[in-house]
This record gives sequence, structure tokens and C-alpha cells, in this order.
Amino acid sequence: MGEKKLGASRRLNKTNIERAPNRTGIYVIKSDRGVTQYVGRSQNLKARLSQHHSKKSIPNASTFQTRTVRSVRKVEALESEYIRRYKPKYNILKNKK
Repeated sequence: MGEKKLGASRRLNKTNIERAPNRTGIYVIKSDRGVTQYVGRSQNLKARLSQHHSKKSIPNASTFQTRTVRSVRKVEALESEYIRRYKPKYNILKNKK
């Protein structure tokens, strides 16, 4: 699939989440040391990041990056690729049968 580019890294706070796109895509949440903690996909990136932030569902979450994607198939493929590549602590990759 090759290297996929994510947007700039932003602090995981209310102001930056408000600037996140409300479109379909993937997001990567990292610790303050830059270690990938979670990779996810959403039909509304802004809403999903807001949920993570308000629930504090990912310990040590410090920054996030996003990438918008038009195709649902492509967003699923990208999410799987990033989970395999970064092996985030809070993701479980389900095997396809």
C-alpha cells in the first residue's frame, strides 16, 4: 500500500479537536513520548476524537493526527495497515476469516 500521510500532529485538547474535520477518515492518538497508543476510523473524525477526549478513554493520550478518506473500503484498509505497522497498545486487530 505504501506510505500514507497523516496530517500534522496536534495536542489532544478541545481547541484542536474543534479544528478536526467532520469527515470520514482515520486517526492516530499518541502519547507525550510519540508512541502510538490507538488507531481508529470514523465517519466523523471531530465527533470521535471529542468522545475520546471527554471520556479520557486512552491513558497518556497527548496528540492526534488525522487523514480524511473518501472510500469506506480505503479507510478500513488504512486502519488495518496502521494497526499492523505501529501495534498500538489499545488496539486489537481482528483476524479476517
